[in-house]
Amino acid sequence: MDNNDETRSAETTEAAETAEVKDAADSAEIKETTEVPEPTEVSCQTAEKINLEKFSPRQLLELDACTRCGECSNWCPAYDQDNREPLTPRGRATQFKDIVSRQHGVFSADSVLGRLLGKKPVTVEEMKQFARDLYACSTCMQCHFVCPVFIDTVELWERIRECIVDSGYGPLEMQKDLVKKTKAYDNPWGQPRSSRARWGKIAKKKKRIKEIPGDISKQKAEVLYFVGCTASYDNNVEEVGINTVNILSHAGIDFGILGNREKCCGSVLLRMGDRESFERIAKENIQQFNDLGFKTFVTSCAGCLKTVREDYKKIGGLNFEVKHTLEYIVDLIKAGRLELKNNVNAKVTYHDPCHLGRHAGCFDAPRELLSLIPGLEFVEMERNRENSRCCGAGGGLKSAYPDMQNEISQKRVADAVATGATELVSACPFCYQGLQIGIQAMDAKIRMRDITELVCMAIGEEPSPEDRDKS
Repeated sequence: MDNNDETRSAETTEAAETAEVKDAADSAEIKETTEVPEPTEVSCQTAEKINLEKFSPRQLLELDACTRCGECSNWCPAYDQDNREPLTPRGRATQFKDIVSRQHGVFSADSVLGRLLGKKPVTVEEMKQFARDLYACSTCMQCHFVCPVFIDTVELWERIRECIVDSGYGPLEMQKDLVKKTKAYDNPWGQPRSSRARWGKIAKKKKRIKEIPGDISKQKAEVLYFVGCTASYDNNVEEVGINTVNILSHAGIDFGILGNREKCCGSVLLRMGDRESFERIAKENIQQFNDLGFKTFVTSCAGCLKTVREDYKKIGGLNFEVKHTLEYIVDLIKAGRLELKNNVNAKVTYHDPCHLGRHAGCFDAPRELLSLIPGLEFVEMERNRENSRCCGAGGGLKSAYPDMQNEISQKRVADAVATGATELVSACPFCYQGLQIGIQAMDAKIRMRDITELVCMAIGEEPSPEDRDKS
């Protein structure tokens, strides 16, 4: 078979799969409409009761534990853009507690005492408005770190979102497409499964990588590089996957990828509140990962890291270690398997991704890595580590409130510009996307880079984008 025949065969296969998946998506949409009917528009109708069995006793106590001090309001990125009390963590907790008290207990609206006290039933319109405010949150976890009683806010918000979804009020209309595509296509971009590994073929054709990574399901390896949906499908973030492959190959690591067998980690589903679908895809992934027998799971995506390392543990056991790419690179340098020998003459500042930093506790590794790159001048932004300002791209905020995300990202870019740095560095494809939006909106004189790009420049494996453009 010549190359043209092979290409036509691949295109035919992909077209068939695309049609098949489209049918699956349509079926899923019909099924969802059947199972979860849209709430009626009648504003005075009593809303369906929240299922409190989904909450742990601790979470219910946390609603009372809020001291109403308002410290969270001073740090919340959403409230910073829209100064409405319901958008603050304090306001969200207060509002939900009011809903619970009016729906449950001896003082509920339908109880004798509740009627004597004039308690009114929670209406459909109230629930819909609460849902709109609830999803105006990037789940950045900043509120947890400034809370004087350390309420586990993100876990609470995600559990409330789960109840909102079960009741038919979430996710928001603008977010439903992400959920449907993830369930039907195994990625939130709605791209065919057969295209997931195409980035490697294109990179090799352009001589960006020497060899396409092997399929770990066919050839066993010590390390699984989990590329993630964003780096696999978004051409604007292709650098992340390409750089990581070059680094692992340069160090002589025995690694492989899943190729078209790779599925979304399910983070989108969990953050949106569709826990049932998340648990399904998590169980499938856990089974597949454990059966492959690799020792280390490496990913360049902060969202994938948090989901697999933190959330999968609640679903099932993992027989491997989970590391972010930058953590693994630091290990390789210390073991003498990777040498950073080339000067990278740049002044950089680092943005802590929420899922990598506050969620997963990885603050030191990126700074240690930057300190090991020769010639690099590193300067911190005023808000860093636990107090790093969110880029606004996570938690479904970007899909539901793109204008708010744009404003939030501009605030973070302004922080970076104030340092005098010429390069804004992060370690998350979502942050790469989110901050790039702010840079373009402000026409800021600073360049967005993933941390792997600097490492490639330091090991001499990849020319800088400027040099590549000149060649």
